[in-house]
Amino acid sequence: MRSCRPRTARGFTLVELLVVIAIIGVLVALLLPAVQAAREAARRSQCVNNAKNIALAALNYEGVFKRFPVDEDYSQYSGVRCEQVGSNPLALGPAGGTALSRCPNIPASEDRERQRQRLHGGGWIVHILPQLEAQALYDAFAVVLENERAHWRARRTGFNLNEPALRTAIGTQPPVLVCPSDEGGGLRDDQFPFSSSDVQGQPVLVATTNYKGSAGDCGFESQPPHRDAIWHSGITAYAAEDGPGIFWRYSYLSGGTKLKQIADGASNTFLLGEASPEDGNSPAWSSDGDWATAGIQLNWQWQTDGACQDNSGNLNAGLGTCWPNMRGFRSKHPGGANFAFCDGSVEFITDSIDHLTYRALATKAGGEVASRR
Repeated sequence: MRSCRPRTARGFTLVELLVVIAIIGVLVALLLPAVQAAREAARRSQCVNNAKNIALAALNYEGVFKRFPVDEDYSQYSGVRCEQVGSNPLALGPAGGTALSRCPNIPASEDRERQRQRLHGGGWIVHILPQLEAQALYDAFAVVLENERAHWRARRTGFNLNEPALRTAIGTQPPVLVCPSDEGGGLRDDQFPFSSSDVQGQPVLVATTNYKGSAGDCGFESQPPHRDAIWHSGITAYAAEDGPGIFWRYSYLSGGTKLKQIADGASNTFLLGEASPEDGNSPAWSSDGDWATAGIQLNWQWQTDGACQDNSGNLNAGLGTCWPNMRGFRSKHPGGANFAFCDGSVEFITDSIDHLTYRALATKAGGEVASRR
C-alpha cells in the first residue's frame, strides 16, 4: 500500500551554507582586484586622451598665433627679473640651486600691460577653449576678455569680478579637464582665489583642472626647500618675467613661449602634466592655478609630511610650511602621472624617475641631455 505520510524536503545544512558563502567570498576576493584594475585602466586611458586633446589644442593655438597662450597676472604687483649666478643648479642635486639666482623687481614702467590696465587674471586654458571645441564657453568669458573696463585694476575685478554671466562661465566644468581617477576633480568651492576675500561672494563654485602647464623646474616662490620635496633651480614660477618651462603666471611679460624656443627638443620637453584640486589652487581659468613645477617631487606625499600638520596633528594643505610644496605635479594613478610633451605625445612618468632627469624634461632650453626613455 502507498504511504500517505508527506515526504520531508531535504534542505541545506548550516555547514553547507557556510561553505557556499565562503566559496562566493573567495571568488569575489579574486575577481575584485581584476575588476578594479580594469576600471583604473579605463580611467587612465581616458586621462591620457584628455591630456593629449589639451596638448593638441595648445599646439593648434601655437600654430595659429606662433606662440603658446599666456597667463595674465591678477595682482597689483609687478613681476621679477631673475638672473642665474654661479654654477649649473642641475649639478647640485636635491634642494640645490636656491641661492643661485637674483630676482629684482621689474620696474613698473616696463610692465606696459599692467600700466594700461589690460590684464584680466585669466589663464592659458581659457585661450584654447575654441581649439577644444568649446567656443560657446570661450564666448561666455568675453565679458572680461573683450571688456577693458572689467580688466584687473584691484581686487574683485578681472576674472574675480562678481558678474552673473562670468560666474556662470567659471562654474562650467569641461569634462576634458577632469581625470576620472581623481574623485576630487570637477566643480569645487575651496579653490584660491575664489575661496578668499579677493573675490566677492566667496566661496565661489568654480571649474577645476587636473592638467596643468609645465613651468619648468623652478620653485613656487623663493622659499628655502623643505627636505627633499623641492628640487628647484632657484627661479620662481610665481612671478618671474621668464621661466624655464612653457607656462607660468607672468608669461604675458615675455609674450608667450614659441616652439622655436624649445631648444631641448619638443619630444623631450614637458608641455603639461597631471595635478589635483586637492592642492587648493586648481581653478581652471585662473593664471595662478593652471601651472605646476617639476621643481617639486612628483606625487609628493603631503598627507604624511609634518610640514602639512598643524599643532594638533591635523592635515592642512594651506599651512605656510606646506602650500608652496603643493604646486608640483601629482595624480591619483598608482605609481606616477601622465605628461604631455611639446610634440603632442603623452607618456606615463613614474614616481621613481631620477630627479635630475625629471627636472631636465621640464626645461625648454636648459641644454641638458635627457631622454624620457
